[in-house]
Amino acid sequence: MRTGIWIRQALLCLALALPVAAQNETSLPWWTSPVAGDLGLSQEQQQKIRAIVRSYRDRLFDARNSANKAEADLGDIFNEPTINLTSAHAAIERLAQARAESTRLFTQMSVELRNVLTLDQWRELMKRRAEVQRTKRNRDTDVAP
Repeated sequence: MRTGIWIRQALLCLALALPVAAQNETSLPWWTSPVAGDLGLSQEQQQKIRAIVRSYRDRLFDARNSANKAEADLGDIFNEPTINLTSAHAAIERLAQARAESTRLFTQMSVELRNVLTLDQWRELMKRRAEVQRTKRNRDTDVAP
């Protein structure tokens, strides 16, 4: 049962992390991927990783919701017959702050997670990440005739 909860929490963090991951190359949500199982993580490392992810879960969720709300508010302004520049600038500022907060939280969590890994584990993780990105780029550029 605890494994099911851990998986749900990890998937939630992954969902929250995806928009941020595109902004920061090192923000790979690796703890939810099969790569993590192949890094040779000790039981203690796995426990620390779960605790870190759990400690950030609610804050990441709130930050992502704030960013979504700010994006929706700005979208509403774009859809008005005439744009009130004062309202638009305020909405842009809220959106920028919400995205910055989301990025800050995810990056802080990433640093804490990196601190759990050995340097060799980190290097292996980055090597595998590069391989996954290369494979994805190749798949994206391959067009079926």
